[in-house]
Amino acid sequence: MMNRIKRSERVAELKTLVKRAWKRRAGFRIGVVIVVFTVLIAILGPFIAPYPEEGWGIAGPETQMRGPQPPSLKHLFGTDLIGRDLLSRILIGAGYALFQITIVVVVSLAIGLVIGVFAAYYRGLIERILNYFTELFMAFPAIIIALALNTLGGRGLFVVITSLIITWWSWYARIAYVHARGVRGMEFVTLAELAGLPGYKIIYRHILPNTLTPVIVQAITDTGSVLLEAAAINFLGLGLPPDYPDWGVLVQNGFNYIYSYPWISLIPGFFILLVALGFSLLGDNLREELDPRMRRRWRLWF
Repeated sequence: MMNRIKRSERVAELKTLVKRAWKRRAGFRIGVVIVVFTVLIAILGPFIAPYPEEGWGIAGPETQMRGPQPPSLKHLFGTDLIGRDLLSRILIGAGYALFQITIVVVVSLAIGLVIGVFAAYYRGLIERILNYFTELFMAFPAIIIALALNTLGGRGLFVVITSLIITWWSWYARIAYVHARGVRGMEFVTLAELAGLPGYKIIYRHILPNTLTPVIVQAITDTGSVLLEAAAINFLGLGLPPDYPDWGVLVQNGFNYIYSYPWISLIPGFFILLVALGFSLLGDNLREELDPRMRRRWRLWF
């Protein structure tokens, strides 16, 4: 009964944090609007795209004869190099973007939490081994891992998601370790040990719940960076094939023609930056509400 009460209190604490940020911070509200807008177009994109077949990459003879066209009433964002409607491809590509970053952040967060909390609780050899592997994986850039996987014959979503998870879990493990180590030395953990509770129960009931909130806030902040790295991997041709409507692929498709047909790369690039900004605003403002001492050194007008 007490465990259920404590967990419900922590959920209420997280909700209070969100409500407080919504009331006090305009940047948080702007971030919420951007993220909600992204989620909506990711869900509704295939249904509201004006040319869904072209959005999925299908280009018939008439489409190819159309060629690249600038934005117009018929094609609001213009068309790409082989005449496909760019608005349709961006709308459908939002689903790819959201799917990639969700899988990467959730899996990386889960792995990092487990390793970080275990390293903080089980001191000694286990702590040194887990921290060694954490620091080792922090040194690997995602693009280098994606290049290695691509060299071994991998391609597609597997390369993008796997390379990013390998890179990002270690950062969450480090954050979880720092917070869990502080919780480890608190009185209620000592009392739980004296009461004879096994280690896994102490971790699950006491340490993990008190470590979760700051790590989740950091994960929200990092989601924009994950999106930028995923787009970079696809832009370099190490991930999804060139006919996929991923935003990074769309930027790459028009990059060599940036002076002749600038809309092909600039419009999807704008959406990448906009969504990254939205998640950054969410995370930064939540983090400042969680700990007012962590003020940003610079601020936008909001």
